[in-house]
Amino acid sequence: MPAICKTLEPSEQNIDFCADLLRSGKVVGIPTETVYGLAGNALVEESIRKIFTVKGRPLIDPLIVHFPTPSAALEHIEATEKFEELATRFWPGPMTLVVSKKPSIPDIATAGLSSVAVRVPSHPVFQSLLERLAFPLAAPSANPFGYVSPTQAKHVQITLGERISAVLDGGNSKHGLESTIIDLRDPKVPTLLRHGPITKREIQHCLGRKVTDLTKSSKVGRAQTAPGMMTQHYSPNASVHLVEDDSELAKRSKTQRTANIYLRKPVTTIDQHDYWFSEDGDLQMIAHNMFALIQRLDQLNYTRINIAKAPHSGIGKAINDRLSRAAIELL
Repeated sequence: MPAICKTLEPSEQNIDFCADLLRSGKVVGIPTETVYGLAGNALVEESIRKIFTVKGRPLIDPLIVHFPTPSAALEHIEATEKFEELATRFWPGPMTLVVSKKPSIPDIATAGLSSVAVRVPSHPVFQSLLERLAFPLAAPSANPFGYVSPTQAKHVQITLGERISAVLDGGNSKHGLESTIIDLRDPKVPTLLRHGPITKREIQHCLGRKVTDLTKSSKVGRAQTAPGMMTQHYSPNASVHLVEDDSELAKRSKTQRTANIYLRKPVTTIDQHDYWFSEDGDLQMIAHNMFALIQRLDQLNYTRINIAKAPHSGIGKAINDRLSRAAIELL
């Protein structure tokens, strides 16, 4: 049987070890403040191809390239005024910006497009790793393509442990949701491509203007502008079915192989197959816990998971975006 990768504590020695693996062209699991990533050298086509192979990810789905600082990103991209404004306000942090790329970024990382998605992460372990390297890291979520995103090192080990060299354990991901993505290719029309921890309202406040929302699903078979835009995504092996809210979920019939996930802990009698994302319905906590709980229930071999949708405002839009892409159907 293939060997399972090691989960490494983020000591200086282990970060050095992972840096050496990356320099040699290998891919490793790394923690970020959003979800865990599968990292490889973003300037070497062979390393990037390994990421696609390990994940089973189609080449039409581009990768996000991560830099230690905004100035490091400027060596590989064409900056705009809006880029400077958003980078100054939100980096390091959970925001990805789509801009025109320079030739140093291989086309395989960008689905053949002339643009690239870039980010400066805030996770201290990821930052420490980037600072050791002379190249940026391409790092999509560290899970098989289309499956639930990993927010703990053990999630990476369970799903990709036989395919990668190591995973750095940086604890639970802070946000539990992938980054917000803004398309800045047209400087006159900044466009939201993916909801995330940073809300549309915050972005509009920073830019002092309206931001177009194009977060609807993209067609399969064509190059995607940014990651996470395909209709079916973030899905467990169990079938996911959504209801409008907790009160609607409470009316659903229960079976041994069906789990119900509430936004907040129910105040009525709790069934052994009832679970909840938070104690009090706090949206930040729901986002933080969402993927981890869905993965847990999948490992418990439930065949169906009924989930209540979040209020559709603020980060609730990002939560519902992930749930809708994970769901087979709406109830």
